[in-house]
Amino acid sequence: MKAKLTIFLLLVAVFAAGVALLVQLERSTNSSPPAPQPIQESAVPSPPEQARTAEPEQSSPMAGRAPVAHIEPALESPPAVTNRVEALARLRDQFRTLASGDPKVAMVAAKGLTNEVERETALLALVTEWTHGDLSLPRARATAISTFGLEAGLGMELVNNPELAVQWANEMTQGPARLALLEQTGAALLDSNPAAAFELVQQAAPGEQRQFLNSLYASWASTDTDAALRAADQIKDPAERDAALQAIRTTAPVGIGAELRTQDGYPIINGLIAGTPAEASGQLHKGDRIVGLAQGDNAFVDTHNVSLGDVVQMIRGAPGTLVQLQVQPVDAAQDSPPQTVTIWRDQLKFKR
Repeated sequence: MKAKLTIFLLLVAVFAAGVALLVQLERSTNSSPPAPQPIQESAVPSPPEQARTAEPEQSSPMAGRAPVAHIEPALESPPAVTNRVEALARLRDQFRTLASGDPKVAMVAAKGLTNEVERETALLALVTEWTHGDLSLPRARATAISTFGLEAGLGMELVNNPELAVQWANEMTQGPARLALLEQTGAALLDSNPAAAFELVQQAAPGEQRQFLNSLYASWASTDTDAALRAADQIKDPAERDAALQAIRTTAPVGIGAELRTQDGYPIINGLIAGTPAEASGQLHKGDRIVGLAQGDNAFVDTHNVSLGDVVQMIRGAPGTLVQLQVQPVDAAQDSPPQTVTIWRDQLKFKR
């Protein structure tokens, strides 16, 4: 009996020892640190939309190790512009900068702007820089834009710089507006370099060259009629010479040199041009009323209620021909008979 009890107690002790060993193993498993995970290469997150500022490098105990790869921060992007005034001011500054470089690059950039307000801002910035601020009066510029369009109208600001003006005409304009810009550029050259002005005819389309030349002769006649006439006289082709003379006489006509206005249905002498037959005659004065006109020895025509344009055409004519005027002097009594004044027509000549 004692031997059985001893065996039983031994089995209980073995069982208890086994249980204790199992508990110890379980605790040991739960308390051990997790196995290290392998380091995996991961993508560096892209920087946010706003630019990051690079931090200066600092020395550290890691300085001796291999450098860690990094991504350069993005260039600073301008903040979004919500104010329209600020946006146009920024655009203006950009084109002022472009104006200091290749003119064609600047013109192409402006031409690419689809918004008309932005394009006008850009173009005006360019011409302001290229003319050093020496612009025409706003009313004149507005008239040019209204007549020829935005691009050609602003291009008129460049006519004193022929090279830029021609480049602007070729890059920014077309059709009648382009021709008008070339004509104004040529007219601006007449005082300093007439030969260069007439060379610009090569820039005009073949079908526009006669119009270009006529415009030049007319402009020249208004500033130096004698020079324009001498140039026209040197034209060998009779048809071209006649066309040039006709163009000259659109601004420097053959007549007597009296400026007219209308009062009470009659043409009134408003002024006399210096050096003309009207002034040289000594018979006409400002305020005189013209009541009748006759060509040479023909009968007089009553001028009452005749349009001023028709009266002017009646006074004009060929050089060396005669025109007669029935005039009531400004200081004469109302019912006094008119005086007859005879004047020989001549080519009017202007010199600025």
